[in-house]
Amino acid sequence: MADSTALSLLAPVERETLQDQVYVQLRQALMAGRFRPGQLLTLRSVAEALGVSHMPVRGALQRLEAEGAIGSPANRRTLTIPELRVSELEELRDISVELEGLAAERAAVRITDDELILIETRVHLMQAAAVAGDVEGYIRENWAFHTAVYKASHMPRLLALVETLWLRIGPYVRLMMPDRETMISSIPNHNDVFQALRQHDPKAARASIAADIIDSAEHLRTVLKP
Repeated sequence: MADSTALSLLAPVERETLQDQVYVQLRQALMAGRFRPGQLLTLRSVAEALGVSHMPVRGALQRLEAEGAIGSPANRRTLTIPELRVSELEELRDISVELEGLAAERAAVRITDDELILIETRVHLMQAAAVAGDVEGYIRENWAFHTAVYKASHMPRLLALVETLWLRIGPYVRLMMPDRETMISSIPNHNDVFQALRQHDPKAARASIAADIIDSAEHLRTVLKP
């Protein structure tokens, strides 16, 4: 028979709510660039795509709106991926250089062999997608690469801050890398990041990530409104 005294000391197990699951899926999709700038999101379209009722979708969208990841035009029934202007891009670029640079710097010190193998694999997959002109594949692997690098810092609070930046910039990666030539030109920066991590060189890791962010921002600047 179980000891009732011991059982009384256990805390109730919390189950992830349906709203949490919807929120996580939408959040990951935003960061990974699966949504496009200006794309409209309605309760109905999201609920149908996920096979759930409107209620959990409404709560998840409200959370993302509060984070600034999506915006609400005059029609409150429709949400959209907000427009990014050059001034905001510059601010996001400068913050990203500092935060993502710090994550890469710490990753160079703390990264494990398994994490290095994963990041090397992501670089190869990115390169293959770039050479093939596969924009969707490139965007997917680019997010996977950056996530792997920042997780290797073993700083979960820093990762959470970086993700708030990617909620805003993720939908615009497609515009940063619109064609095969641009994608191919980005590969050296990612290779440099991997090499710096493999050599456990914090300074080079930070510089390589910064170069990638700055180059990508310059590509995007040309298509944004002032």
